[in-house]
Amino acid sequence: MEERLVDATSWVRALDQGCILATDGSTYEAAVEARFPSVRVGFLKLSQVIIDIRDYRRLRDERTGFVDPVQIAKIQRQSSSSALALPGAGLTDSASTPARSFLRRRVFEVFQAPSLSLGGQTLYDTFCDLLERMGRVVNRGPSGGGRGILFKGGAAGRPCPATGDPLVTDLFVPLDPGWAPAPTEAGGRVYATDALRVYEPFVDEGSNLECYNRFMTALEHILLAHLLRCVHQTDPTVTGNLHIIVDGPLAIFGQAASFHRGIMDLVHEVKADCLKRNLPGPLVMGVSKTGKVVEHAQLIEHVLARHPKRTLMMPVDDIYRYQMIEPAAFQKTGNFGDETYYGQNFLVRTSQNKVFDACVAYPFSSKGAAANFTTEKVRIENYGDDLARMVSVIEMMQTDLYENALIAVHLAHKYASIAHSPGGRTLDSFVRAVVKQAPLGARV
Repeated sequence: MEERLVDATSWVRALDQGCILATDGSTYEAAVEARFPSVRVGFLKLSQVIIDIRDYRRLRDERTGFVDPVQIAKIQRQSSSSALALPGAGLTDSASTPARSFLRRRVFEVFQAPSLSLGGQTLYDTFCDLLERMGRVVNRGPSGGGRGILFKGGAAGRPCPATGDPLVTDLFVPLDPGWAPAPTEAGGRVYATDALRVYEPFVDEGSNLECYNRFMTALEHILLAHLLRCVHQTDPTVTGNLHIIVDGPLAIFGQAASFHRGIMDLVHEVKADCLKRNLPGPLVMGVSKTGKVVEHAQLIEHVLARHPKRTLMMPVDDIYRYQMIEPAAFQKTGNFGDETYYGQNFLVRTSQNKVFDACVAYPFSSKGAAANFTTEKVRIENYGDDLARMVSVIEMMQTDLYENALIAVHLAHKYASIAHSPGGRTLDSFVRAVVKQAPLGARV
């Protein structure tokens, strides 16, 4: 363990320019009627907090380390949030659309929504860009439908998203308009956004929180890619000094996991273009204050305590992870997170004895870009200045208000969180009032 520890104290510096952007999200599910608890509506709330580093440094007392709460209140005004409603079990519309298809259509509408557009680009435009980077887009020419994606049919194919029936042949869905008629359902549609597969855990009776959580996780990371892509096209000097903090690892789990590859390529492209402009480029990192890596750090506290008031970092390579942190997975030989992660985990112990599981975006465009990715992803020199910026951000943003928490992430969580009371109870009443006003055919 001692041999793996890296003394990063000399890396820590006072950041003096750029912005910190923190993101978080939460879900809630409301029942339409107390008598019909299986009829539900889902809500997603996504929050972003942006902090100018120079403003933040001015509000912290350099002598005591305390932060002026009045100034923090001013920073909180630099936040934004997006709230989305999603149909759940038992709901249909006036056309009697099945609940699962109702959800799929709503997901497509979310990606087209003007409220999520940036610089004239919709979230759907970024979604198509990610599909292109993943190699999912095919071009059939003007007479064949143009650019689109294929839903594989035949023995190796997946069921039709609209009906669940086996696809006999490949189904082509053009990116414009973004849908195609379902082959075995009159009036049904297959949407390009069905490629996310977030509808698969949907159940027709009962709770769909798993489905909503999967969609929220995917949406949170795709929104991050959307922001990077659109802001960089508008003003590269902003992305050139941007520090993005995601609550949790840089990974997409579940049915939409493959989209992490497109995000990985996009982050690397923006970073490379910034470096050509003599700008450091975006630092994209995830921070987990709980989990197996943090639990392991607490177990080896006696080792970390030998270096008081020092900033320590440990790359969590796959061998160490499988032997010391997740011994149940000891027999695994493949790259950890190969299907889900677009960042590498580093254990960080700050000079104030706070522990974080930090995840920094891989310095590669793809996992096939390095000859031995499992080894290269933990090689410190491959990250350039990113690891020094990472520990500097953590040292600057740590707080005693919450255990192992960063101020920016806490603020994002504050605005994203949907409390069960009174927020959740208010949503329950709101849903009941709205559904009662709807025509009978659009209710249950």
